[in-house]
Amino acid sequence: MTDEKEIQARRLAEKKAYRLTLTGDAAELIKTLKERSPEAWRSYVRTVEQQAKIKPKVFDVIYHTVLALFPGRDTEQVVDLIARMLEMVQQELRDEEGASE
Repeated sequence: MTDEKEIQARRLAEKKAYRLTLTGDAAELIKTLKERSPEAWRSYVRTVEQQAKIKPKVFDVIYHTVLALFPGRDTEQVVDLIARMLEMVQQELRDEEGASE
């Protein structure tokens, strides 16, 4: 039984570590997009606000930025990173909305 608890604890710790890595990487990605591609960034934020699909050109900018910043990432890791960025931007928009009320 202890072994099972240890395995579960290890898996949870690995998930937390991965989430922290994703958060740091997503913050770096956001900062880079704001600096290098401000129009693509604004378009992305509008997309998130509207809960619409990312325009192909904007997605390409994001995707190529991810590959430039984090070479060697596989598709699943890129998807995870973009998903984390989406969550962070959604939270930021909610926080801004709450502050304005």
